[in-house]
Amino acid sequence: MSLISFPFLIFIIILLITYYRISPKHQWKVLLIGSIIFYAWVRPVYIVFIAVSIVTTWALMKKPSRSHWIMTLIVNLGILIVFRYSVYFNVHSLIVPLGISFYTFMTLGYAHDCMGKKIEPEQNLLHYALFISYFPQITQGPIGTYQNMKEQLISPHAFKMDNIKSGGYRVIKGLFKKLVIAGRLTYYVDTVFSSPKNYGGLTLIIAVFFYAVELYADFSGYMDIVCGISRMLDIRLAENFKRPYFSRNIQEYWRRWHISLNEWFKEHLMMPAVTSGWNRKASKFLGKIFPKAKKGNLRTVLPLILVWIVTGIWHGAEDVYIGWGVYFAIIMLFSVCTMSYMKKIRTAIHWNDENVFIKIFQTLRTFIIVLFGEVMFRAHSLKDAFAIYKNIFTTTRINASTITASLVPFGHNTFGAYYRSVHS
Repeated sequence: MSLISFPFLIFIIILLITYYRISPKHQWKVLLIGSIIFYAWVRPVYIVFIAVSIVTTWALMKKPSRSHWIMTLIVNLGILIVFRYSVYFNVHSLIVPLGISFYTFMTLGYAHDCMGKKIEPEQNLLHYALFISYFPQITQGPIGTYQNMKEQLISPHAFKMDNIKSGGYRVIKGLFKKLVIAGRLTYYVDTVFSSPKNYGGLTLIIAVFFYAVELYADFSGYMDIVCGISRMLDIRLAENFKRPYFSRNIQEYWRRWHISLNEWFKEHLMMPAVTSGWNRKASKFLGKIFPKAKKGNLRTVLPLILVWIVTGIWHGAEDVYIGWGVYFAIIMLFSVCTMSYMKKIRTAIHWNDENVFIKIFQTLRTFIIVLFGEVMFRAHSLKDAFAIYKNIFTTTRINASTITASLVPFGHNTFGAYYRSVHS
């Protein structure tokens, strides 16, 4: 069931009426039933796989232990790998269950927190099932945490018109982003990236810029819709975007883009890797090779590489995603390893980070670094990505003919782009 569809509109109206008309102590049951209906609407068999993840994780984590943690990893990652990556082993008949990447991360995050004694294991299976299957966040996130969601989901909620208004406004804002902004730019981006070798540098630069805007509008627009719907239910989801393209460095950018995913990686992969025994041994070895490097920086080298390779693979096993992950690993490592040197240089030249021109420079620099990486994320292959880089650096000209050529993907005029995006 698409969030932008008439059936979903009817579904959410009925759900809201039932939710606020029923006894408050039963509201969480309405949410659970509604989430099951929403999930089963696409393909009822999907319920089997999410149910396996929910039941096994809940049962094993009632009494956390190392063996139970390993079994939880095997079950959840096994299902994810089989369905998400089977296509790369020439198995094309399996249809990926809806939201499997996101609910797998939620189950593993819950299990890891139980193992670390950050939370008490949930004793009520249906409460845990609602946490994992809550319909607004299951398809694309945000990745909720048990600590933030449990009480909200099972507590009674009174009807408040302010929640309906503010939630509805946010839904409308999200629809505008997805349908008006992302929907209009998609045609140009798809046209250019489908055959990048046929276009000059200026057209490619415009396409890359449009893609960055399209990606943000589409993804953040979706977050606005689900957060708005959840707000109508008086439940606050975690924010996933905080104006990321206005970041002044790459670390800040990743703290403001897909926030819940990056926090998940930091909490459940990065920090455990940093404090692990194998990393301590590896950092000591690196310390012998680079004796002047700070120990803190050395201890983050391998975990950063690990996190970014896993992040790339999480998006897909194609070479472009792995290349994208390696690219940002290198950028992040460079930033971390040169931080102390850059601080000394800024002090020596009296660099003022609060100067408006420096702020603009830092923001543009970060945005360009991000755009360079997004080429790989959007290209069909690394070969296409390198062809785009080559054409941008060798064929970019700004004159009447190149400007006219850059309008070709629009259908020679903006009306053509509008007409095609609406009627395609």
